[in-house]
Amino acid sequence: MIPSGPARATTAPATAARGHLTVDDAYVAFGGIVALDGLSIDVPAGVITGVIGPNGSGKTTLIDVISGAQRPGRASIVLDGISVGPHGARLRARAGIARTFQHVRLFDSMTVLENALIGGTRVYQSGLTAAMLRLPRSRTEEARQRQAAVDILAIFGDRLLPRLDHPVGTLSYANRRRVEIARAIMLEPRVLLLDEPTAGMNPHESFELAEQIPGLLQRYGCSAVLVEHKVDIVVQLCKEVYVLDHGQLLAHGNPTTVQQDPKVQEAFLGVD
Repeated sequence: MIPSGPARATTAPATAARGHLTVDDAYVAFGGIVALDGLSIDVPAGVITGVIGPNGSGKTTLIDVISGAQRPGRASIVLDGISVGPHGARLRARAGIARTFQHVRLFDSMTVLENALIGGTRVYQSGLTAAMLRLPRSRTEEARQRQAAVDILAIFGDRLLPRLDHPVGTLSYANRRRVEIARAIMLEPRVLLLDEPTAGMNPHESFELAEQIPGLLQRYGCSAVLVEHKVDIVVQLCKEVYVLDHGQLLAHGNPTTVQQDPKVQEAFLGVD
C-alpha cells in the first residue's frame, strides 16, 4: 500500500508534520567500489536532517537510493511506517518522496510556471479523457494547480514571479535551482530530498534560500534531507547531521557536536 498526500491547502500552512523516513543497512556497490556500506539514517517528521561528507563519500548515492533512482544491493526504506523499498522511483514519488538534483534538471524551453506545474501531475484527480475534452472539472482543477504553483513560486519573493512566462533556460543558475525546488514541492511531498540546493549561489543567495526553506517545509508539512557542502548552511538549518566517509557513517549528532569531532575535522573539514 502506498501512502497518498492530502489535498493541497493554499490558504493556510500545514499543521501536521509528515515524513518520518528511516533507511536501514543500505548497501550499494559499483563493481568493486562500495558506495554505501551498511548505512542507516533516521529522519524525524517535520525537521531538516543534514548529510555531509567529502566528495565520493556516498551522499548523492544515498539520495538516489531513497528516491528510487538507484537500486541498492540491500536496504530497508520506510516512510511514515510503510515500506517503500520494493517500489521504483515513480511509485516512491506517489508515496511522497520528492527530490532536487546536484545538477539542475529542468525543461529549458518550457516556462517557469510550466516547469513548476509538472511537479503537480501526480495529484491531478481528473482523468486523461476529462483533460482532453476540457470538461469543467478538469478546467477547475487546472486553475487550482496553476494557483498552487504561483503560491509556491511566490515564496521566493520577486525572484520568480516576474518571470513566470520566461523559459527557464534564460534564468540565472540560482533561479533555476529555485524553480526545481518549487517543482518538487508541487509533488506534495512527505519528505523532500535536497541535493546541494545552494550550489552555484553566492553567499547572499545561499543565505536567502536558507531563510526560506524552513518556512516552505512547515507550510507544506514535510521533512527534508539536506545534502550540502556549505557547513554554515547545514548548521543554520539542521537539527541533526550525518557525516559520511567512503559510504560509511563517520559521525552523527547535532551540528555543533559533529563539527568538534576530530574524525570529521580530518575527513571533511580538512583539519589534520
